Amino acid sequence: MKKFFLLLFAAAAFAACNDDDGEPKIRYATINDGIVNGLMQGINMHFYGTATVTEEQQNSTYTDNEAYFEFAGGLENFSLYMHKTRFAANMPPLEMKIPHTAYTGDGNSIAFSEVSIVPEVNLPNSTGGGYSYQPMPAYTLTEVEGSIDGVNCRVSFICNVPKLGTYRMEYEGKLIIKE
Repeated sequence: MKKFFLLLFAAAAFAACNDDDGEPKIRYATINDGIVNGLMQGINMHFYGTATVTEEQQNSTYTDNEAYFEFAGGLENFSLYMHKTRFAANMPPLEMKIPHTAYTGDGNSIAFSEVSIVPEVNLPNSTGGGYSYQPMPAYTLTEVEGSIDGVNCRVSFICNVPKLGTYRMEYEGKLIIKE
């Protein structure tokens, strides 16, 4: 009987020790239903990949291997959400958005470019509490370019951060299945 309880205890302990650390597992998509005939279908598309940021004056590079971008849009334009984005290792992660960006498309792909665009950052509201996306004209993005080709996404832009430097961000990611 003792052996039975020891085996039962060992089985329970083994079941409690699994590989699930509470973090969602990343599953990459093999097809993209969010773009049909070059038009976004109103389905938010989530991409996980690598953002490489180069600070031009110092020629230093920061790489974020867990960069998470989300495209939300429809038939004419989209907003690009850059979740917990950073341009440097010591920069606090920010929720940033490139709002209302026009695109062109063909088949299962879209492309976009903007000479400059004012990003928005999710910041505390000055009255009433809570947070909202607020324009940040001091951090205007230039040379904004990107594409989604099937399940692959590329985005690049330059951001001149006052008193800190000029940063070139290049992102490459793959479409994920959001659970």
